[in-house]
Amino acid sequence: MRKRRLKRRGTTGFTLIEVVIASIILAIVVTGIAFFFMHIIKMSDQMDDQTKALEICREGIELLRTQDVVSMDDGWQSPPSVVQGFTRSIYIDTPYSTYPEAKFVKCQVTWSGIEGADTLSLSTIL
Repeated sequence: MRKRRLKRRGTTGFTLIEVVIASIILAIVVTGIAFFFMHIIKMSDQMDDQTKALEICREGIELLRTQDVVSMDDGWQSPPSVVQGFTRSIYIDTPYSTYPEAKFVKCQVTWSGIEGADTLSLSTIL
């Protein structure tokens, strides 16, 4: 005689293998999301550094606009200034011999960021 098992209501559930597989899938998804947010934070920090460097370049060029650039010697102006961990260097050149009052100005900012040394430069003719 075969015994029949009676199924009780509410006794069905997940097996251990199903729980382990679901946990592994959840861990993979959460790890991917965490790496995504870490990358976003890193990129945000880089953009902040670039924005600060750009502002320091603009300040350097605006400072030269208020000075008599024509009387300045060509070449790198020394010493480079350090602002909040950013080093600003300014280069002046006379690009046109027929227009000695026109000066090429290049402002270069270097800093040490998340991925190492980085540089940003702006140039204009005054």
